[in-house]
Amino acid sequence: MERVVAGGGRRAVILGVTPELVGLRWPAGARVVAIDRSRDVIGSIFPTGVAGAIAVQADWQALPCAPGTVDVVLGDGSLVNLPFPAGYRTLAAEFHRVLAPGGRVALRLFAAPERRESLAEVAADLHAGRIGNFNALKWRIAMAVQPDDRNIPVVDIGRAFDDIAPDRAALAARLGWPRPVIDAIDVYRGSALVYSFPTLAEVRDALAPWLVVSAVHTPAYELGDRCPTLVLNAGA
Repeated sequence: MERVVAGGGRRAVILGVTPELVGLRWPAGARVVAIDRSRDVIGSIFPTGVAGAIAVQADWQALPCAPGTVDVVLGDGSLVNLPFPAGYRTLAAEFHRVLAPGGRVALRLFAAPERRESLAEVAADLHAGRIGNFNALKWRIAMAVQPDDRNIPVVDIGRAFDDIAPDRAALAARLGWPRPVIDAIDVYRGSALVYSFPTLAEVRDALAPWLVVSAVHTPAYELGDRCPTLVLNAGA
């Protein structure tokens, strides 16, 4: 396992098996390793037939890569799955270990705003039709009700949604959101998962000194200010 990423050519690690990342137009000869700890997720989501791409079951905080062998690491919302700040620090140290000279890390975050909004504010925007899609609603709820340590059990996100939108049929009819999309939040019931939503500044602090932010890209779509992509270099 230690050397699944080694040798010549461009070497990339993807946190998870996101098909859009695995299927990027990689340079000729590139080798892409998508890493997820769930064999079921790999089996159901990893796209087959992408030249040079493989999936490996492993823990992101113990990457199956030799030191200095990775040119790029990509992750889409991956940090939300880690405990804050300890998991972020461990992952940053792992990136520092595996990155080749000049290597880069690009991570899209789900980052809480500096000013925490209340659940009442989220509810007011929801009932006024000022939230464009269910995912934006879900993340706003999560960031509003998370505790001060930034780690929130997903069951609490589901309960808060039920509190502000008890009539799902009426919500779907009024906003035109597909009912199956709304009902997908029920996977949180009884779940042991815990998500984390620190602010951008808190993420920077947790990743330092192993990683240094070189660029921040903020998309223009709804809630884009809470979904920045960080480009990072290995620290000293």
